[in-house]
This record gives sequence, structure tokens and C-alpha cells, in this order.
Amino acid sequence: MSEKSNSSQFQSKLRPYLIRLFQVFIVICLVDGLFDIIYPVATVAQKKIGSVISEIKNSGPMELNESQEVIIPASGFPFRNEPGIRNIVSEYHSKSINVTADGLRYNGQAPPEKVNYVGFLLGSSTAFGYGVADNQTIAAHLERALNHTQIYNYAGLAQPVPDNILRWYDLQKRNGKPDFFILAGVNYQLYNDCQPIPRTYIPASLQSNIFLYLTDKLIGKLSNEKIMPCASSESLELAVRNSILSIENAVTFARKNGVPFYIINLPSPYDANVNVDNILNAANTADYISMRKVFSHYHEELTKLDIPEFIDLSRALPADKTYFLDMGGHLSKEGNRLISEKIFDHIWGNKSQVATRFPQHTQSTGYIGLTL
Repeated sequence: MSEKSNSSQFQSKLRPYLIRLFQVFIVICLVDGLFDIIYPVATVAQKKIGSVISEIKNSGPMELNESQEVIIPASGFPFRNEPGIRNIVSEYHSKSINVTADGLRYNGQAPPEKVNYVGFLLGSSTAFGYGVADNQTIAAHLERALNHTQIYNYAGLAQPVPDNILRWYDLQKRNGKPDFFILAGVNYQLYNDCQPIPRTYIPASLQSNIFLYLTDKLIGKLSNEKIMPCASSESLELAVRNSILSIENAVTFARKNGVPFYIINLPSPYDANVNVDNILNAANTADYISMRKVFSHYHEELTKLDIPEFIDLSRALPADKTYFLDMGGHLSKEGNRLISEKIFDHIWGNKSQVATRFPQHTQSTGYIGLTL
């Protein structure tokens, strides 16, 4: 009887603790479930509020006196993916940034009264004009410099060269052939393959769980360790070769296409003799050193290319100041102006040569005119 009595007393004492433990467990489960409901809603609400705030900011008068001012939606650009074509910018409208549903960015100015020539600009975010207003993009500058020529800016965001080529094919299939194509920013392929990435990373598909998301954020704050995809000589060689092959494939496609084209290597913060004083800091110095080695090898291989349509502008910017908005290579408004002048000089030389480079545009090309 004594053993049974002791056992009963022990169970009686243990039971309240077990009940409390079970209650705590239930509360944790309920809180976790609540967060799983609230967190996605809060994320969507934050994006919507950010978009509204961005629109309010952009709707007022905007004075852009500093070359380093960045103009982007507070909630980021909306985009969509098509098979084989990533990050086509979706429809977006504000005072400074306007994009149609087809991913065509406005040039911030009325189109020419008389249009003799039509050109398409393709590429990644620098060609798109990430960080600057519509009238400060490369496409806008070129359109102002050319006589009776309309430039359609169909560049995307974080869009490698193979995606650009398929975008080229798709646009031409739907709209007909323009008078010329310009593919600008082919070095994004290399940047995309070799940019350092955090060692602790939780895929976006798992970030809907609040606890996983907060854990990822905490670890990211405590650790700056990153993976360098192109640290070894073998991986660097593969990345550079992939970039060179993407350029060669673009040239092959373009030549079969039968429309005049130009493929442009835009400047990056990792090129030689480039001023990055205003964007380089202690947090990104290691990444910068790593990427400088990558781009140095890349430029060695570029010099071996024998492609008349290829224009290398990696040394086109003066070193007097920084013409980049960030270490991603996005150009400031002044940087876009300078690069546009270089593109114009390389392709046309002067305005009198435009007509000799391109025959006057006629309906026989099959191009379907677009109206902004």
C-alpha cells in the first residue's frame, strides 16, 4: 500500500506540471498558426502601403540635383516571368517611372513627330534605367540624340543574355522587325553567376513561416560569411566562358535575324580604373575585391573576341567621380548620359550618318507601330 500511495502522490504532484506544459504547447501552436496567418497578410499590406507611399512621393514635384539620388518604387518593381524569360517588368505608373503591361518603359518625353526609324533596346536593369527617371535612361538619351528615331526600352530586371535573346525573338514575332536592336549590359551574365551570396539562406518558399524567416534574419545579422561561387580557378573559368558563349550565341542569333544590331558591354564597378569611392564601404569591400578578379579575367577574354557588332564600354566612364548608384552597377543619371553619348558615337558617329546606317523604315519590314 505504501508504494501505491507514494506513486499516487507523485502522479498527483506531476499532473499539474504536465497540464501546464501541455497548455504552453497548445499556446505555442496557436501563436505559430496565428503568425502564419498574420505574417503573409502583413507582408502584402507592407508592399501595398509602400507602393502607395512611393506613388505619393513621385506625384509631387521632384528636383533631382544629386547624381546619386535613386528613384525606385518603395515596394520594388512588379514583374512577371514567361517561359525562358525572367523578370519582365509589369505595368507600373508614377510621375517618374512608367511601364506598360508589355514591359515597355516610357522615355519620359513625347515621341518624335516624324518617325523614320525604330530601335529596340534590350538588356538587364542598367539598360532598363534602374534608379533613374524615365527621361534619364539610356533609351531616352539616344532617342533625343537621334533624328526621327523612336527607341523602345524593353530591358528587364536581373535578366541574363539567354533571356534577352528569347525576349528579342518574342518581341519581333509579335511586333515585326524594327530597324535595329541594341542589347546592352551583357556583363550581367557574369555578375549573376559570380556575385557572392550569404552562406545562410532560406529559400523564399519557406519564408512564409515566421519562425524560419526570423531565424534567417537573425543569423544573417550575426554572420557576414558568404559563398564566393567563382573563388576557384575552375569555377571562374566556367563562369567567364559561360558569359563569352552567351555573347557569341546572341551574335549568331542576331546575324540570322537579318536586322542591324549592336551588343554592348556596359561599365561595372568592378572594371579597372573605375571610381567607386561613394559606394564602397567596409561591408562590401571583400565582395568588391573578389569581383574585381572575376571581371579582370573576363576582360582578358573579351579582347579575344572578333565581333564587329560588339562594343566594349567598360573603360568609357571618367574616373573623376562615381557614376554608379550602387555596387550592382546601376548608372546614375549622369552616368547614363555619358554612356549614351559613347553608344551614339560608336554606332552613328554623328547625326548625318544615321540615314546611311539604316535605310528609311517602310511597311515592308512588317513592324507594327506602338503608341505610348
